[in-house]
Amino acid sequence: MGLAPDILAGVARRLAEHAGLKLPAWVVDARTQARIAALGTTPAAYVELLGSGRGQAELGALVEAVRVGESSLFRHKPQIAALLDAVVPAIRARGRRSLRVWSAGCASGEEPYTLAIVLSRALPGVSIAVHATDVSAEALAMAEAGSYPASELADVPDDYRDAFAIVGNGEEIEVAGDLKRLVTFERANLLDGPAPKNCDIVWCRNVLIYFSPEARRRAIDRLIAATSPGGVIFVGYSESLRDVDELAAQRAGEAVFYVRRPREDSGRPPIPSFDAKTPVPQLERRTPVPMAAVKPPPEPSPAEDTLIVAGTPDPRALTRELGERLAIGGLQRLTVELDRAELLADELAPVLRRAQAAARTAHVDLVLRTTRPGTRRWLSRHGLLDEEDPR
Repeated sequence: MGLAPDILAGVARRLAEHAGLKLPAWVVDARTQARIAALGTTPAAYVELLGSGRGQAELGALVEAVRVGESSLFRHKPQIAALLDAVVPAIRARGRRSLRVWSAGCASGEEPYTLAIVLSRALPGVSIAVHATDVSAEALAMAEAGSYPASELADVPDDYRDAFAIVGNGEEIEVAGDLKRLVTFERANLLDGPAPKNCDIVWCRNVLIYFSPEARRRAIDRLIAATSPGGVIFVGYSESLRDVDELAAQRAGEAVFYVRRPREDSGRPPIPSFDAKTPVPQLERRTPVPMAAVKPPPEPSPAEDTLIVAGTPDPRALTRELGERLAIGGLQRLTVELDRAELLADELAPVLRRAQAAARTAHVDLVLRTTRPGTRRWLSRHGLLDEEDPR
């Protein structure tokens, strides 16, 4: 049973005031109930605690609980290809001897290490410095260790696998020491924490979608302030910055990035436009993934979105993907395609049920679509089948 609406609203308000977060209702509900159970208190007393002077520590614990910190090595390959094919040549043409990068919302470190690896290989002789920040102390502790499950090597292209050493009994990999030293980590809130300056590249994926409109604008202003004129900003596929005057959108292959417009008197040219006709060969995915999302068109419409569930989906991954999609501003309809799923475990049913409840709260039409009889029987057995849908 979910929390009462007034309790949920009170917790959501505290999260917005403390960290600028505007999360799907079902995420706030589930994580808050877990914290209430851990403290052995009541919902009303918990809201009172969050609003009191002694509630700062618990607010920090709640932010840890609700954060969406899932990441992986060499994730979002179209953007890495854009970085290598469009941004790196422009940096090389400028004769730069040093490069500053900010990975904002770095979670457990996979993204900043990926950036350090590809940039150091693409720009030999250039001093690379990647500054990575996140609000989660727990995630940063994992990031600084630089150790990950050996299964993450599946998404690492062959040309980059020597950047990792297999350690222990072969179940873990570790980032090579010389590459690990290129990355520094710091605990910081994107809204008001310390931020680097004069960055050539700012990488901030799937962070802005969890902020309220006011907090999102503050975060964008800080990202821009950290970027040098002519520098570039990469954000998530659903986080369009086309309406920001200080930035110019550029497309490279399947990805879009944003260039901070140089001052008129700077004499610095912008990153040139680039249109990659084919993906970079060494970045092609070598193994299938359990779940993949449809890539957005060049001008994505926020009104509709589609999520394709394939293979044997992991409940945590599906929870994360649904949360990201339902947090898209202006979304009216989310279609979840299930025909490519090879096995739907019973553990997925509550995930989809919570997503349906969250969609109703957000006034989003959530459609579970399938043409396969077996999948329809699974949906029906779990009370998830929309009988009005002929498919």
